[in-house]
This record gives sequence, structure tokens and C-alpha cells, in this order.
Amino acid sequence: MNVNAKYFGPITYEEKELIHIDNGLIGFESYIDYLPIPFQEGDDSMISLQCLEDEDLSFILMNPFGIYPDYSPELSEQDLRDLGAESINDISYYVISVIRETVAQSTVNLKAPLAVNAINRRAKQIILEQTEYTFRHALGDMVHKED
Repeated sequence: MNVNAKYFGPITYEEKELIHIDNGLIGFESYIDYLPIPFQEGDDSMISLQCLEDEDLSFILMNPFGIYPDYSPELSEQDLRDLGAESINDISYYVISVIRETVAQSTVNLKAPLAVNAINRRAKQIILEQTEYTFRHALGDMVHKED
């Protein structure tokens, strides 16, 4: 199958690569099928989540553990059931990013991560109860600068 990806142009993919978000993302509930495309092959630190229903729609996702190693989202038993997960170890997390003019001004949403069952490729955007996470964390406040 093929898609004209917003940031990459024409891409060929197989159905097994897709992620299905049962209720869509917040604000985009009617879009449920996505192709994750890493910006660097074999590296999930930053990916384009390309919508298949609208080729102009793509979200920039980041692996939160690379930018915030202490990130510890807590899923409910219902969330695990919704994802069809047998174990929390089956779940991968990604956070939606808003890319600004500078990296320091760019933000990530740690409050509502995308939880993906790596086994069956079902996903769900979760709104965490944890108060330490917000919808806009500036990357400039999170990136550790080397001396």
C-alpha cells in the first residue's frame, strides 16, 4: 500500500506497520488509522504519525523517555484492557510535540501520551491523572545541557 506522507512524500507500507487508535486523538476523533514513520530509520526517538484518512494530517511524536528519563505514566486496568494488553511491558509511549522556531520553545504533551500496544498495534491517547505532567512542557526546560 502507499501513502503520500506529509513530511516524506510517497511511502510504501504494509498493513502490519499501521497503528489503529480506537477513538482517535483528542480533537481528531474521526481519524483512526496511522502509519508511524521514524525520522531516522530504526530510531523511535522522533516519528511522524501519518494519518491515512487525510494525507495532510501528521503529528510529530517523541519517545518521552529520551527527553525525560523519569517519565512514569500510570495506566489503569481499563486502559490495558482497551489496548488488549496482557502486561504493561507490552506498551510503548509517545508524546505529541509542537515544533516551534527553536528547540527550546518547542513543547511536548506529557499529560496525554499515546499508549501503543506493541503486540497488536492498538493505541489510545490517555489523559493521565498524575499532576506533575501538563499539556505543554517546554523542551528547553527538559533538555540537559552538557558543560
